[in-house]
Amino acid sequence: MRRLLVLSYLLFLIPQAKATGDSLNYLTLKDTIFISLGAQGEKMFEHRLAPKQTLFSLASFYGMSLNDLYLYNPGLRESGVKVDQPVRVPIPNRAIIRYKTETVSSKTHIPVCYVVRKGDTMYRISKQYFRMPMDTIRQRNGLPDNNLKIGQELQIGWMSVLGIPDTLRMIQGGPLWERSYELGKTFHGHSDGKMEVTQRGVATWQKDREFQGQELYILHRNAPINSILELTNPMSRRTVYVQVIGRIPPLFDASILAVVTPTVADMVGVIDPRFFVHMRYFK
Repeated sequence: MRRLLVLSYLLFLIPQAKATGDSLNYLTLKDTIFISLGAQGEKMFEHRLAPKQTLFSLASFYGMSLNDLYLYNPGLRESGVKVDQPVRVPIPNRAIIRYKTETVSSKTHIPVCYVVRKGDTMYRISKQYFRMPMDTIRQRNGLPDNNLKIGQELQIGWMSVLGIPDTLRMIQGGPLWERSYELGKTFHGHSDGKMEVTQRGVATWQKDREFQGQELYILHRNAPINSILELTNPMSRRTVYVQVIGRIPPLFDASILAVVTPTVADMVGVIDPRFFVHMRYFK
């Protein structure tokens, strides 16, 4: 009996449907979009690849370029894809239809849901995450009051099964992420004919160093000065593109591969002064 109760509880916590589509469509009317929040507060959902689906077409369906998709899934460059491969996709607010109109139909739209996590309140979900009245969320989900449980699924709105037009997208996270996006385009545009270097190891950041301002800068031992480097925190799965502006001073021990600004550390979701990173650059 106890095992059955545990299993039932786990099933309650895990969304029972994913965005997968089929061999002909990236979304079908059987799908549900389950939203979570990324490291910078961006709204994400997980698409699991069906047979014959490709990353290029998937990115296009959701209004992104392939490089955009790699920004949120850096591991896919190396590992490739397979059936049921999870792919993280950012969803812009404007793609979520929060109020039902005559154009929203069960034949063209699927539910968009948010799964309550620890620390969430009805006020935070409605006002901070989705900018809609608490009464609307409560009535839409048949709730008698504002009390919530961890793992509870709340329908927030709807999304078209035709995907996300690129016109609905803006760079997530403000001007710093927009700058990273532009650096990323330069990074990929300058890759032809150059040798790719990949590294895994320890990076650090310090608040009391003059070099560290509100910029996407990095000190590196070997990468060409003024080149662009791709830096990924495998724990948060966040990738940022930074500019190499100098070498690491002798005061840092030899195990440190890179020194980044506090801004970069914050963008990839680290708190500790030393953290593990994956890096790529061309020379």
